Amino acid sequence: MEQQHSFKKIVGWLTIISVPFAFTNFTLTGIAGGNNSQEFSDLYFYLNAGVEAGYLMKWSWLADLLGYYLLLVPAVFLIHYWLKAKNPYWMSVFTFCGLAYVFSGSIGAAILAKIWPTLISGYASADEPIKEIYRIVFINSTQMVYGGIWGYLEFLLAGIWWVGIGFTMKPERKALGIVTIILGVLTLAAFAGEVFGLKNIALIGLMTYLILAPVWAFWLGISLVRGKEIQIENP
Repeated sequence: MEQQHSFKKIVGWLTIISVPFAFTNFTLTGIAGGNNSQEFSDLYFYLNAGVEAGYLMKWSWLADLLGYYLLLVPAVFLIHYWLKAKNPYWMSVFTFCGLAYVFSGSIGAAILAKIWPTLISGYASADEPIKEIYRIVFINSTQMVYGGIWGYLEFLLAGIWWVGIGFTMKPERKALGIVTIILGVLTLAAFAGEVFGLKNIALIGLMTYLILAPVWAFWLGISLVRGKEIQIENP
């Protein structure tokens, strides 16, 4: 029992710690964009934002890597142990989707953390004919991550995970379960918007995910640190 209590506390604090990293990503993205109102709908604005913006975006994507993904890995396993007895047939599927979401998202963030600073700084010092090459590489690589890895793969996996675990936890933790379901549905909406070219729906889903996912992580983390609200099964 003591080991379980310690595990929940550690996972809870890691989940809480993910929140400032997530909002650091959000904040640095805004600073790098110079509070540009179109920064989320026109990502290619950053190619012209200068070397300093490229440096800020490196740290923004590294914060994204930790805040929205890697620090949630222990929580994915803990949720599995917590809910597997309540939904033994589907919980393994949901956990697979949760882990796949975390790792696919991490890959995308790691790619952007490496290539954006290089491309932005190179573009700033290149002659016009070479700028076009940088522009093509930037557009294609960014679309690969935003449209492919995140838009198609990550949002589908994350949506399935959140909707699945939300319905499973709802009888025991009604409020948290409902918020989890809402987060999953909106993430699936972002996926659908990306697939069907509905840009406004995709953008609304993305922005809601960026704000609500850290709120959900904080709520879950607080519940785990308190230690009495979530009882997990032995692995």
